[in-house]
Amino acid sequence: MPMLDKLKSLLKSDELLPTLSLFPEIDQDKLRRDLDLDGEGERRGKRDLPAPEATTPDNIETAVIARIEGLRRAGLENYENNRQVYNERLSRAGTLRKEVEIVAGNASSDYLAAVRGWRAAMTGSTERLFETFQHRKDFRERHNLRRPAKHFEGWLKFALVTIIFIGVEAALNAVMFSRGNEGGLVGGLLTALIFSAVNVIGSLMLGIAGCGMNHSTLMRKLFGFLSLLVWIAFALALNLTVAHFRDLIDAQVGWGEAVQMAVPALQADPFGLTSMDSWFLLAIGTIISIFAFLKGWNTFDPFPGYSKVERDLTLAREKHQDHFDQAIEELTDKREVAIENLRDADQQVRDGISQAIDALYGHSTLNSHLRSFLDQCDTKLAHLLAVYRDANLAARKEPAPPSFAYSHTFPAFQTTVPADDGRRKAAEAEAEKVTEAVEIAIREIFESFRTAIGEFKLPEEIQQGSAAIAPRGEEVA
Repeated sequence: MPMLDKLKSLLKSDELLPTLSLFPEIDQDKLRRDLDLDGEGERRGKRDLPAPEATTPDNIETAVIARIEGLRRAGLENYENNRQVYNERLSRAGTLRKEVEIVAGNASSDYLAAVRGWRAAMTGSTERLFETFQHRKDFRERHNLRRPAKHFEGWLKFALVTIIFIGVEAALNAVMFSRGNEGGLVGGLLTALIFSAVNVIGSLMLGIAGCGMNHSTLMRKLFGFLSLLVWIAFALALNLTVAHFRDLIDAQVGWGEAVQMAVPALQADPFGLTSMDSWFLLAIGTIISIFAFLKGWNTFDPFPGYSKVERDLTLAREKHQDHFDQAIEELTDKREVAIENLRDADQQVRDGISQAIDALYGHSTLNSHLRSFLDQCDTKLAHLLAVYRDANLAARKEPAPPSFAYSHTFPAFQTTVPADDGRRKAAEAEAEKVTEAVEIAIREIFESFRTAIGEFKLPEEIQQGSAAIAPRGEEVA
C-alpha cells in the first residue's frame, strides 16, 4: 500500500523509544581510570594538596565535575530532542489521523476494484458454463435423452486397451506364423503383430462409427448401419484371409507364394480350410475383432456426440471452478493483507500519540528514565569525588581542607513543555478517530468480500438460467 508507506514515512523521522539508551552511559570505573583518581589523590595527598585552608574544589575535583556535567548535559540534550519530537508528533495528530483515513478509504476502494476485476475476469467462464449447459439441455431434449452421458475414460486408457488387444492376438498367433518363416519366432511375431494391429484398429474405428445406429436422425442411423456391415465384411475377410494364408503355409507353400494365393483361395472357397491351426487362427481373430468392435462401440457414449457435449460441460464447470477458487483465494489474501496493514497503521498512530502524551505530560518511562539518569549523575559524581578524597586523606599529613566537605549538586532540571489537558484530550480524540476510520474500512472490506461471494455464482446457480448470471440486485424482473 503506497499510502501506508507515506504514513510510515511521516513517523519514520521520529522513531524514538523512551528508553535509557537515549542517555549516555556513565562508567564510573572508566572515569576513575581515565582521571587516575587514586594516583592523583595519593600524590597530591603526600604534598598536602589541596591546602588545609582551601574552600573550593581543586583541579582534580573540578575535572571530575566537568566530566559528569558533560555527560549530564548530553543526556539532557537528548531528552529535550525527544521531547521536541514528541511535541511535534502530538501537534500533527490530526494530520496523522487524516492520512490514516485516506489509507483506509483507498484500501476499501482498492479491494472493491479487485472484486470487480475478478468478476470481469470470470465473465467468460460464466458465459461458457451457461451456454454449454444450455447446449446439453437442448441436445437432450432434441434427442429425447433422459440419462446421463457415459464419460470418455481418456485416450491413454483407450490406447492401452488397443495395445493389449493387439498383444494378446499377436502372442496367440506368433507360434503359428513362425512355422515356415525364415525369421523363425521373431518373424512370426512380427507378422502376427501386423495382422493383429489391422484387425484391432479397424474393428475399433468401425465400432465407434457403428454407434450411429443409436442416433435419432435417419442419416446417422444409416451411416451406423453401414459401418456395422463394413465391419462384418472386414472382420470376415481379414480373418479368413489370415486363415487361408496359414493353410497354405501348412501345405508347404512358400511365404511369398502364400501371400499371393491367400486372397484367391478365399474367393474360391471362403470356408474351405483344411488345418485345425487355420480354424484356430480364424476363431482367435474373430473373437478379438468382436471385442475390439464392442470396445469401440462403448468408448464414448452409445449415442453419438453425447459424450462430447457432456465433456464440454465438465470442462466449462472445471474452468469456472478454477476461476472461482482463484478469485476467492486472491481476495482472501488481499483482505488479510489490507486488514493487517490498516491495523498496523492504526497501532502506529495510536502508539505515537500515546507516547507523545506520556512523554510531554510526565506519565511515561521517558521521564522516569530521565530521573534515573539525573540520580546517576549525582550518585556517581559523589562516588568519584569520594575516591579521590579518600586516597588524598590517606596520604596527607595535614588536616583535610574544608573543600572536602563540599558536596556538588547540579541545578534542578525543569521541562519546557507545560501540561495542557485540553491538548491532550484532543490528541486522544484523534487517536480514537483513527481507530474508528480503520474499523469502518475493515467493515467495508468484509462487506465487499461478502458481496463478491454472492456475485461469483456457483455452477448450479449459473445453470438455472440467464438471470442467474446477473449480479444480485440486477436480476431480470
